Amino acid sequence: MAAMMSVASFSQSSVVSAGGEATGDGSVSFSVGQTAYMTAANENGSLSQGVQQAYVITEETGIEITQIQLRAFPNPTNDVLNLTIDGGDFKKMTYALYNNTSKLMTKGSINGSETQISMGAYKAGVYFLEVKADGKAVKRFKVVKN
Repeated sequence: MAAMMSVASFSQSSVVSAGGEATGDGSVSFSVGQTAYMTAANENGSLSQGVQQAYVITEETGIEITQIQLRAFPNPTNDVLNLTIDGGDFKKMTYALYNNTSKLMTKGSINGSETQISMGAYKAGVYFLEVKADGKAVKRFKVVKN
């Protein structure tokens, strides 16, 4: 007769209103809005254990072309996103704007040192602007639309 086994896994879950990181002689990350469940105190202060805040790491990917300087602004934007390029051959550069589910929203060729991308018709959210040179990704920007 075969033995049956059941396994259950549980993890910590919490909804908090805010959080961040404080630095000084050391550093600490904090959550606002969580019920404290363990506290340690002395004459210098107190510490309540809580949920650790996750770090958001934005990585710009692509080939490295040191003679080209790219900027996308204002970020966040309400309507028009400006893409400026200093250096490089504009004739072989393109851009593509994707939403947060990787759906292509718009694309175009870069024909000068400044290109304007209209975002007024798009919903508020996070978008990704990818710039390519000769078909290879040079830089990817995370853009917030208000």
